[in-house]
Amino acid sequence: MTFDPDTIAAQLTLEEACTLLHGQDFWRLNGVPRLGVPNGLKLSDGPNGARGQDFVGGVSSACFPAGVCLAATFDQEAARRIGNAIADECRSKSASAILGPTVNIHRSPLGGRNFESYSEDPVLAGYIASGYIKGVQEKGIAATIKHFICNDSELDRRTMDVSVSEKALREIYLRPFEIAVKHAKPRSIMTSYNKVNGEYVSDSARLVNGIIRKEWGATDVLVVSDWWATYSTEKAVLAGLDLEMPDSYARGSGQLIQAAKKSPQLAAAARERARTVLQFIKDAGGYDLPPELPELADDKAEHRDLIRTVGASGTVLLKNKDLALPLSTSLPVAVVGLFAKKALIHGGGSASLESHHRVSPFDGIAEVFPRAIHVPGPNAYNYCPVLEQGVATRPDGQSGMVVEFFNPNGDLVETRSLDGTFLTALDRYPKGLEPGWTATMSFTLRPKTTGRHVLSMASCGIAELSVNNQTICTTVPKPEDPNLFLMLALHKIAKKAAYEFEFGKGYEVKVNYKSNKDKIFATELPANGIHIGFSEALDEDTLIQDAVEAAIKIGTAIVCVGNNPDYETEGFDREDLFLLGRQNELVERIADSDSKVIVVVHAGSPIAMPWLDKVDAVLYTWFPGQELGHALADVLSGAVNPSGRLPVTFPKRIEDNPSFGNFPGANEKIVYAEGSFVGYRHYATKSIPTLFPFGFGLSYTTFSVTNLSIAGIESFGPVSSLTVTATVENTGKVAGRHAVLFFVSPPAGSSRPLISLEGFTKTNLLQPGEREEIGISLQQDAFSHWVGELDGRWELEAGKHVVRILADAGSLSGPSQIVTIQ
Repeated sequence: MTFDPDTIAAQLTLEEACTLLHGQDFWRLNGVPRLGVPNGLKLSDGPNGARGQDFVGGVSSACFPAGVCLAATFDQEAARRIGNAIADECRSKSASAILGPTVNIHRSPLGGRNFESYSEDPVLAGYIASGYIKGVQEKGIAATIKHFICNDSELDRRTMDVSVSEKALREIYLRPFEIAVKHAKPRSIMTSYNKVNGEYVSDSARLVNGIIRKEWGATDVLVVSDWWATYSTEKAVLAGLDLEMPDSYARGSGQLIQAAKKSPQLAAAARERARTVLQFIKDAGGYDLPPELPELADDKAEHRDLIRTVGASGTVLLKNKDLALPLSTSLPVAVVGLFAKKALIHGGGSASLESHHRVSPFDGIAEVFPRAIHVPGPNAYNYCPVLEQGVATRPDGQSGMVVEFFNPNGDLVETRSLDGTFLTALDRYPKGLEPGWTATMSFTLRPKTTGRHVLSMASCGIAELSVNNQTICTTVPKPEDPNLFLMLALHKIAKKAAYEFEFGKGYEVKVNYKSNKDKIFATELPANGIHIGFSEALDEDTLIQDAVEAAIKIGTAIVCVGNNPDYETEGFDREDLFLLGRQNELVERIADSDSKVIVVVHAGSPIAMPWLDKVDAVLYTWFPGQELGHALADVLSGAVNPSGRLPVTFPKRIEDNPSFGNFPGANEKIVYAEGSFVGYRHYATKSIPTLFPFGFGLSYTTFSVTNLSIAGIESFGPVSSLTVTATVENTGKVAGRHAVLFFVSPPAGSSRPLISLEGFTKTNLLQPGEREEIGISLQQDAFSHWVGELDGRWELEAGKHVVRILADAGSLSGPSQIVTIQ
């Protein structure tokens, strides 16, 4: 029997139609059993891996390169292959849809969620997203592009009102969504938390029904709210929002049904929205939707290889003085830094997951450089991390802690063994647990050293931590703390306490926890969880001096620095460009020695580099996924020639960024005063020097780009395109790949940005002396701009446009041709 959404929709009762418009639970959709429409279609976070249903400690998943690393490849085929693999992982979690990709714009380098998104440029973001979506959906899994629209900062994102001109909205913020919708046809679009020009996006008929459905023609795309981002019962349905997630806080308990019974217009809109939900279910399998099975950890060798390959391809070589890289694998190397042994493979929030494994920089380097040694360096966290394996143990001898859940009458409901000291009960409450429940967490702590060490605790509910029956730390959360906890902004809420520990002894640690009753995000759902951290006392002066002495003795130092997932995370924005702790001092001190210094940065956004002039080489790995160490070793050794390019501008000062003074907003208002002059568009037009320009990236070889040619100018019209071609030659001594960036400059005297990226491609691996013909198509939108405000239009700008192939956005030097628009 054919699953026909129109036929089924016509048979729905009003109650059934309205029930389809909200989630069944945190991850699943409702069905219509009476009509055979299956219950429980399952969704999964997130953009860089299918985490499954558990926020913490669930079944492991493959961790793929973060969005910004994928964008740095400038390779749509790599994005498609990543999408393929994520679809496989999604099936292993018995899910039918992935909540990704994320295409919000890097308006400021301080955006907390930049690592998850692709770029400051809408064209790069749109086409990388298109590759990802095609890869996911050709395997039968639905992709959900997010967050529509202008969710480009994290501060007060649920209440922030974004004031943006229609020109900037169209030319910058809507464009990656438009490109992806038209080129890849995602099955779902997620609306954002914020308001745009005074109206919540999920309530905006102009944005949802008007632009997505009517202008872009995406009539069957499922429009789903971000979690708890439905703010009205009736208005959002009339605006075109199909599905509220999770559960039914705005549309459940009969509110929508009762309202629809009183309004024929609302009832008709609810039925139309139900038809779209049915279309989504049909695309996932319809009547034959596979039954949900237990989640599996499907650790595939081909996924490991892909993550390693794409991670290396996205790594950007920012400096290589006197050909410091690649390194001979026979050399001894000192691998320095806390993050040399702790792999920073993803950012925080929805993009975090329990990876199958994680290869640290040192472990990957040591496999290739047998004479490598590790030197720890100073602390680089802004909070105490969870206790390491072997430091916290359960009675069975395994690492982790035991959690006991009790009902208010004292009855034990469930005992749970965790592998770590981090618990979130948001999505995994034990069955039979009653309001007002309590819990105990216990483990034995065996420190590796003697000293006055620090235990920390962050929690959603009131908690009391004791060591050997002595209470040393208590948390009494403020109303905003549960939200910060869920976004992993642990350093903002954690409480710390010092205690004298002795090596060789075991200490009994116990936490008494009282459940939080406060609702999160203006819903009926209370958040609960606890994070227990531990940090041994460190003599950081000695650790830095040890690193300097090791670098001098060995002769070559690979210094690993970066931002941890508590610092670059969903939920809040960074305050400045500087690395945490004394990491910059570590680099400076080693750079002042006579050793060769290679700095490796693991971060999802630009950082300040006060030591840049002193070091020999800089590699930017971003958050490259679980194979970090292997990908890094491939680049350091020359097994892979770096071909990544910056998808964002690195400013010399945060004050130079065009959003400065209007980021991240204040008093629930943020003004996009820079208009369309975002990122490199601002720096290039204003001739402002940068630390590194958009598109910058070095190689171990050299390339020439010649023979720029444009065909189709004579017949260029609304439905035609220009074919732009060129010849790329490897003019160096080693094989490599080259990303080719096509920019367009508007006619002289235009008020538009000086340059804008309108296309890109990447060569195959070229041997020395080898050539490749490359090309792209340019549509009319490459030469058009938005004129007017709400009643405006796209206008093809008359005059002489210049099509340029540029090495990066910092220079106009490169092949160019004029395209004259009459």
